[in-house]
Amino acid sequence: MSLVTIQELGIEEGKALIKIARQAIMKKLGLRSSLEYKESEILNKKGLAFVTLETLLGETTTLRGCIGYVEAVAPLKEIVRNAAIAAAFSDPRFPPLTKDEIGNIIIEVTVLTKPEEVIVNERKDLPKAIKVGRDGLIVEKGILYSGLLLPQVPMEYCWDEETFLAETCLKAGLNPDCWLDNSIRIKRFEGIIFREKYPSSDEILMIKPSDVKCKKFDFSE
Repeated sequence: MSLVTIQELGIEEGKALIKIARQAIMKKLGLRSSLEYKESEILNKKGLAFVTLETLLGETTTLRGCIGYVEAVAPLKEIVRNAAIAAAFSDPRFPPLTKDEIGNIIIEVTVLTKPEEVIVNERKDLPKAIKVGRDGLIVEKGILYSGLLLPQVPMEYCWDEETFLAETCLKAGLNPDCWLDNSIRIKRFEGIIFREKYPSSDEILMIKPSDVKCKKFDFSE
């Protein structure tokens, strides 16, 4: 079974993936769902994806769960279904999602390319080998330490490439300068984002990571 590429995916596939994710969560909550989506053979190809849940609070959103898979072990639609359930009920940072919350949840699905290791002659050149707005990162040390940040994350937080590497090291539970260590594996991947405009919206946004707006957080407030 071949691996789905992000170039194969359009807005119709995105709509289907969002509905698959929402349907899976609602079923787990014991809620009825009349969501229908157009079947596509593309979604039967193996794929890699993350599902992110955000709670809508007025004009802003806050993270409510994010889980995904970077191994192509199942068809993309199954990966998204499993990731949605895990993001809603098994993200260790949050309590399980409740029926009362589902009406305020925005669902985002990021489909990924297969991660590839970044090879450089000198570790100090790593920031030049990656690109904010295109790449997501994985930092690995042995089997105990691993951290992943999606390609939209550095865009949201206005990071440059060196900060992105440091933050991914921290996500892995390592020192921020871990990327300078030759024993650390750095992998990159690309992605395409599908996102509900508002909770349960039929209008689905298809977003390139490079188009994600910097939030410019004001920490003085």
